[in-house]
Amino acid sequence: MEFIKKCPFFLLLVSTGLIFTFIGIAGRMSVYADQEYHPLTTPVLAVIFTGINDGIYPWQVFTKESAQAMAQNHGSEDSVKNELEGEQEKAPENDQMADASDALQEEMDVPADMLAEEETDASDVPFEKIEPERASTQEEIQNHISADLYGDAGVLRAAEYEFSTVDESYFDDALFIGDSRTVGLRDYTDLSEHADFYCETSLTIYKVLEDDFGGQGTVEEALENNEYGKIFLMVGINELGRGTTEEYMAEYTKVVERLQELEPKAKIFVQGVMRVSGEKNSSDPIFNNSNINARNNAIATLADNKQIFYIDVNEVVCDEEGNLIKDYTFDQIHLLGAYYDLWKQFLLTHGTTDDIPEDVPHNVNGDTISSVGEN
Repeated sequence: MEFIKKCPFFLLLVSTGLIFTFIGIAGRMSVYADQEYHPLTTPVLAVIFTGINDGIYPWQVFTKESAQAMAQNHGSEDSVKNELEGEQEKAPENDQMADASDALQEEMDVPADMLAEEETDASDVPFEKIEPERASTQEEIQNHISADLYGDAGVLRAAEYEFSTVDESYFDDALFIGDSRTVGLRDYTDLSEHADFYCETSLTIYKVLEDDFGGQGTVEEALENNEYGKIFLMVGINELGRGTTEEYMAEYTKVVERLQELEPKAKIFVQGVMRVSGEKNSSDPIFNNSNINARNNAIATLADNKQIFYIDVNEVVCDEEGNLIKDYTFDQIHLLGAYYDLWKQFLLTHGTTDDIPEDVPHNVNGDTISSVGEN
């Protein structure tokens, strides 16, 4: 008692702490329900002061709202408990459904890969004709400029195909059609020992189907009398300065369609026109690489990578600027004899061993071959 009389302030402090502790305990399920509590870091007494900081005062523990909050919290706990018990009761039912599903799958014996989403086969995608972006202007027509109407859309699509390396026997059933450059390929390589060549100096796309190639016969006669698995076509240098890109493309399309009609099972290789040297390119307003590229971009759109393929020998005979390497040519247009082997080697690395799809081959407009000429 003497200690209490000597230290009344200490007694008051302890008493207040005990009172606040009891208030904190009483209010944990009501006004202090949202306050953080931890027996070591945040004891009940500390909850009183954090509550005061949040505007919750000790006397609110004894109000009517506090009693309602306590009842609500008890109700929430009961609800959670009932919900958990309900889920536990449903668990056996869910297990039974899972077992039934497994039994059904075993009975049907469905492979796992059959349940996966089907992927679209690239060979099933229909051929979409690439349309020109614009028409030749009057200025381009008057100045014999081959308008680049298609951009690189066809070239990019053709580049998606992965070619294979083949040997010389690959050309045993091949037919080469072309102008004087193809004449050089025939004369300066041994490909003529495997393939047939229908080529002639100054040949153009406009004469491919009607020329008799110096008495050798026409291309149509060759296709009617022989069975070819591959047809290689390169013409275009002699057509520069004649007509527009549209006219050249229309005639080229007509020729390819006719080749398909006569040999529907043959793979057709549309070859990009070989470019000219840098000197020729910069000095000639007609026979230049800008005009050649425009027409190559046009014919590249014919490739579907299934039956018609676009290949470009310029990849191996041109310099970094896209001009025919000057040391490879004697007249800025044709290759020297020794360099035709580069063309041959290029062809050997651009073969295709894929079968043509079983369905009837389409023509360059996306129609079936059987419908060509019916309209």
